[in-house]
Amino acid sequence: MDIETAAASFHAGATGEGLRLPDWRGQDWKQLFQFTSVRNVMPGDALIRHGESDRTLYFVLRGKLEVIVRSNDGMSMGRMALVGAGSVLGELAFFDGGPRSAGAWAVDECEVAAMSPDQYAAFDKVNPALAHELLFALGRLLANRLRRTNARVAG
Repeated sequence: MDIETAAASFHAGATGEGLRLPDWRGQDWKQLFQFTSVRNVMPGDALIRHGESDRTLYFVLRGKLEVIVRSNDGMSMGRMALVGAGSVLGELAFFDGGPRSAGAWAVDECEVAAMSPDQYAAFDKVNPALAHELLFALGRLLANRLRRTNARVAG
């Protein structure tokens, strides 16, 4: 997928639990995706593995991924979310550098744009205003996910 198609795909898919940047236009997304690398993930393949020490942030361009967590016994797993185009995965480890708290595998054929912390730093250097907006949007997404998790735990 080229940068222009990725930008259009992500912007069009940014609904539901997606990353919300309502003021961003196609050109803004194109600038962002110039600092990513596109990866294909086949059905059943893991994009993120629980416990890994990887800080890559993933923008879902196409397809659906299931986010799973392990129970305290380490044996059973449960679905936390099903995410699709317009959403982001890996934001927690991207921010704190800790091991992955969940895993994610492709339900169908997926395409993601991967951004490392170094790529983000390069994006920030070229366009600090967009980089700032992206961080706040990621923070809002992370806060929404935490609130939803808290509500589940509280019953």
